[in-house]
Amino acid sequence: MSSLYIHIPFCIRRCHYCNFFSSTLIEQKNSYIKALRKEIQIRSNYLKNKQLETIYIGGGTPSLLSIDEINSIFKTIDDHFCLAENIEISLEANPNNLNEQYLSALRHTPVNRLSIGIQSFFDEHLQVLGRIHSARQAHLCIQQALQAGFDNLSVDLMYGYPHLTLQQWKENLHFVKDIPHISCYCLTLEPHSQLYKTIQQKQLSLPDDDHIIEQTQVLTDFAHQHQFIHYEISNFCKENFHSRHNSAYWQRKPYLGIGCSAHSFDIYSRQWNICNINSYIEFLDEINTHGDYQNFENRLFEREILTPAMQVNEYIMTSLRTIYGCHLDYIAHEFSLAFAEQLAKKISLLQQDNYIFSHGILRLTEKGMLFADAIAAELFFDENDYLTTNE
Repeated sequence: MSSLYIHIPFCIRRCHYCNFFSSTLIEQKNSYIKALRKEIQIRSNYLKNKQLETIYIGGGTPSLLSIDEINSIFKTIDDHFCLAENIEISLEANPNNLNEQYLSALRHTPVNRLSIGIQSFFDEHLQVLGRIHSARQAHLCIQQALQAGFDNLSVDLMYGYPHLTLQQWKENLHFVKDIPHISCYCLTLEPHSQLYKTIQQKQLSLPDDDHIIEQTQVLTDFAHQHQFIHYEISNFCKENFHSRHNSAYWQRKPYLGIGCSAHSFDIYSRQWNICNINSYIEFLDEINTHGDYQNFENRLFEREILTPAMQVNEYIMTSLRTIYGCHLDYIAHEFSLAFAEQLAKKISLLQQDNYIFSHGILRLTEKGMLFADAIAAELFFDENDYLTTNE
């Protein structure tokens, strides 16, 4: 299985909590898409299996693209990759970009899954978060997306931000109880974001840990009540509606990232593109498609070779985020039996109400998922561990 990620960095305005790479210079969009299509062409050999099972267009705000621009990108993809018959093709969208006409036209592109960034259905919360859509637009775009035929629909919600009460959080969740997939993220306060500065200036304050735990419990109770499968820490789906693209990340499947700041992964190494749109456009414009691409690579991206210890740590970290858990048999087969044996010893030292360890599979409990990163860190190997286990 191989996957393709396309990064569209443009936004009308940066959200107050955002620290992702994005740009408000919409006038660069045409030049960027031209460069992006060239990168697809010259990097199509990165994936050994060129049949794509999933494509994800993220951002930024991909719904700023016109239908013609979306189709032009897919034309280039189609020219250089084979698409699986049942391929999942997702596009991220913001409510203020979606209307009945756009959604109807989008339904006639290859896009068959829509992920809408709602965050909240309360106007006062949207203002705190710096979102530019209204609560009314949030409700309306979901209705129109379903009417347009996007049955495979995902909605993003956020919690753990200033002024969100438990009752309001319950109401936000109630509005998406019939949506097949929801992603619910606890706010991470990024140091360079506008919200961080506002909180540092004491104009707003974050809820305390106990309140965030209460909101998390409301979320998990809601998921059980409405038959959502809690298949990853922040992701919930109805039966057969999990995100196949994101699941590929968590299952260590190879993927190619196209566009500014996009990451690629081939199991043994990871690379990431430059984060400067001007340089990205300029560099790709210089390339003759039949020219010497190898001398150009270092200008487009950086690469990191993953050691065995880094690879097994990444598997531990990603697998523990999911309902499927961390399999010792997989570690023994893919890495080494010694790694698996050492990990079993580490597991025995964990606090037992945070996990279930059965038949060689480590899964976190609902409580354990609150501390997933810390638990994973306790299980990580360093390079000396690798040398010791392989002496």
